[in-house]
Order: sequence, then structure tokens, then C-alpha cells
Amino acid sequence: MSKHDRIARVTAALPAPRRDDKRHQERRAQPRQLALLRVALLRANGVRDLCVVKNISPSGLSARIYRKLTGGEHVEVEFRSAELLTGSVVWTQGWEAGIVFPEPINVDSVLASRWICEAGKRRTLPRVEIDCRGRLKAGLQSLDVSLCDISQGGASVETNVPITDLRDILLCLPGLPPMGGVVRWAGGTKVGISFNECVAFEPLARWIQTHRAKS
Repeated sequence: MSKHDRIARVTAALPAPRRDDKRHQERRAQPRQLALLRVALLRANGVRDLCVVKNISPSGLSARIYRKLTGGEHVEVEFRSAELLTGSVVWTQGWEAGIVFPEPINVDSVLASRWICEAGKRRTLPRVEIDCRGRLKAGLQSLDVSLCDISQGGASVETNVPITDLRDILLCLPGLPPMGGVVRWAGGTKVGISFNECVAFEPLARWIQTHRAKS
């Protein structure tokens, strides 16, 4: 492996240029990262968390994370369900981390299926499993619930008794503003909720880590 290749793997920023483009050859020593802000899921030690991918190249990526990672730690980054990018942490600085892939990836293919916060597609937003007690208000009912998972666009909860009123609801969780929404599905004591408005990413990601730290 050449010195250039070793630098590319460590920094995740120096993929080989296209041979059919002289302009790319002239910029051989310059990073070819794609800058973006893309919500994704970070998996480490069996736990999934939200993260924001800031830059990506065929050899690696940098992301804003909301948990402590260590150099050399094996992680997975998920841009959509069942599509995982595996890699290792090569650097951390504050709440930023650099991850290098074992083999080059096709960036265009990975980014072709992004998380979208649009009506009818919110179920595809990254969901994080978390155990939290809360309150669900549905019509005349007000029930204690256990949060199963949550995303910016919705959540699923479990109740002690079946919900009979499946109209508009209000989900109240400690540390978050009340979230209005509608019931998308119900099975026994479990209910799937779609929020009327997407929850802001940063407060949600920080809330997840704060809640886990208290558990």
C-alpha cells in the first residue's frame, strides 16, 4: 500500500481521481469529500443512536455523534433500513468522529436513498429503540404508556389497556414538549403514532442520550 493510500484510509478523504478527467488528476492531492448534513443511525456495541453525517467519501465519513466513541471501535452507519456501512473510528474530537471503511463504497448509491421527512414517508425516518415512561392522551382517554421507539416523525408505544379512541392524540414524554399526532396503526396494547410535525433533530438526539444516562 502506497503512502498516499495509507493517508486516504486514515483521513477518509483522499479517494483516487477519475482517470478520464484531467481536472481530477490535477487535484490528486486534494480531498474529494462530499459535504452534506444527512441524518443517519449509528450502531455501536449493540446500541443504535442518531447521528448527522457531515462529509462522506468512498473511503470514509465524518459525523456529529451524541455518544462517546473510542479510536479503533467498530461501528455501523445506517442511511436506510437494511443498508449498513461498516467501519472503524479513526479519530474523535468533541462530538465529532471520523470513520474509515474497510473497502471503498459507492457514494452515489448510498446517498440515492436518503431519509425524508415528508408526509407518507415518515416511517422511513431513522427510529431509535428506547425505554421511557410517558402519557398518551387520546380523546377522553389518558393512559400511562411505555415508549418503544421514536424518530423525528413518529413513535410506537405500549399501553396497559387497548386504546379505544384512535383519533388525534397527544404524546407527553418527560423532557420533551408534548407531541401531537395521529394513530397510524394499533394492535392490542401497542400503538404506532405519526407526529403532526417533525421533531427537531438536535433536541431529540440530545434527549435520547440524556435519558439513557439517567436510566
